[in-house]
Amino acid sequence: MLRRAFAVTFAPRREWAAIAREQPAPLGVLFRHVMPLAAVPAIAWMIGLAVFGLDLVVPGEPIARPGPAAILRAGLVTYLGSILSVALLAGAFALVAPMYGTRRDWRGAWTVAAYGTTPVWLLGAVLVKPMLVVALVAALLHCAYVYHDGLRAMGMARGGDAPEYVAIAVVLLLAASTLAGGLLGTLGVL
Repeated sequence: MLRRAFAVTFAPRREWAAIAREQPAPLGVLFRHVMPLAAVPAIAWMIGLAVFGLDLVVPGEPIARPGPAAILRAGLVTYLGSILSVALLAGAFALVAPMYGTRRDWRGAWTVAAYGTTPVWLLGAVLVKPMLVVALVAALLHCAYVYHDGLRAMGMARGGDAPEYVAIAVVLLLAASTLAGGLLGTLGVL
């Protein structure tokens, strides 16, 4: 798992070719890649909250220190939200496919979303220091490149369509995540 995670992050074209040949089973990708790697930022976030508290405060203000239940809840929300985001992004990739003259390939969409999110999960370790959450912006940008290569390798995008395809799918992901977060917030889950 770690070998593939680093390969898809640092040599995505070569690794996507191997993934496309393998055609991994979606449940295998979920259990052997998504679930273990989604735990990285969740665990780091819990450690960071326990050690540093919420240090994203105004200078001179006391640092907010959440209790154990709040820390566990934050980790669980981070973990489940990460997995849900992959599922929502996969749905967006599949929905957008016909706009670019390709068939809806749910398996391929799941594979691209799951492996393409790897850079964020690996860099999620920086959440041990909550203030470093801004560093994840670079990882998110790199994810767009990895998604781009994945869509092309999995035959879901042709030529120069991949950047626009990724952009539209990410906008759909943001909209779906906002709606899901709003709904969960309204229900008192978040």
